[in-house]
Amino acid sequence: MSESPSKALTEFLQDRVGDHLRSVIFYDDDGGEVRYVRDDVADQYTDDDIEQVVRDVRLEAVEKPHQENLYEHGPLDCTVRSFDDAVEMHFPHDETSGTAVALDGEVFAIHDTFIGQCIDAMDG
Repeated sequence: MSESPSKALTEFLQDRVGDHLRSVIFYDDDGGEVRYVRDDVADQYTDDDIEQVVRDVRLEAVEKPHQENLYEHGPLDCTVRSFDDAVEMHFPHDETSGTAVALDGEVFAIHDTFIGQCIDAMDG
């Protein structure tokens, strides 16, 4: 798959969330490319760290057909990981390519979303 969806998503997120965009990585069979990374975020990760992230999302993309067959919900569009300080979104385009995005947690408003309310309910 071409990088066009990743480029369009990067532009959309830069317009929509501005400085709360942490990073965007595109990957395919040929490897991974950081499409965008905020300076303070870049300082936190080595090239090896980025390679490990690309490896992780690539492995997740390989599972896309399995996930789609396992759950009768249609195509898998995105997975979301919510951390205290950031939200990671992975958009697998197919079995070998996709886009991984990180946003500051506050832009996702973790504690004011349904996910945040579920976390609060579990915390009692």
